[in-house]
Amino acid sequence: MNSATKKNAIPHAGYGYQTMVGFRVLADWLEDPGRYEWVVFESEEVDAKGLDDIIAKRADGRMELRQVKFTVDAFNAANALNWDWLLSRRGDRGTSLLQKWAKAILAVGFPSVASAVLLTNRRPDADFASHLADGQVDYSSLGAQLRERIEGQIGGELGARQFFGLFCFEHSYAGFESLERNVKDTLVPLHTDCFGWLNLFR
Repeated sequence: MNSATKKNAIPHAGYGYQTMVGFRVLADWLEDPGRYEWVVFESEEVDAKGLDDIIAKRADGRMELRQVKFTVDAFNAANALNWDWLLSRRGDRGTSLLQKWAKAILAVGFPSVASAVLLTNRRPDADFASHLADGQVDYSSLGAQLRERIEGQIGGELGARQFFGLFCFEHSYAGFESLERNVKDTLVPLHTDCFGWLNLFR
């Protein structure tokens, strides 16, 4: 764990990171006003539990679903983006992250989802990275045992291929401070001044 972040401050750090990712989406929207009809943080209106941190409705009516996962120590191997983290469940009735995300996409409906993304500062381990191509899992590259485990959670081979054909993993994302600088530089001075940025941040 990063010694600079105390254990009881981790949730606050995670929410701050998630909010800054949302600000990045809003900044992109300002750059292209016709891009979205609306953007919602922590949506309750759209039935996409598990992929509802940031939901944007595009001009064509389809949804962009973003889930943000933050760790305070992204360089710790124990916090790697890997298959065990994605597929682990608590007990027989537990739900893995992949299951949650697959159910969220099904709830919205594949035709209505323009993109579904995990955005995280976690870094993939060598095994997971070997299966990625442009942020998406190359399902044909997975071994039989791993495919069996995945298919048992998200609807067989067809469901798994459909899921990974849509879902993207944006890993090793910027840390909070560099992300904050990036967003601020996009907004100031083109769209607001430093006081406006502080008001938004607060």
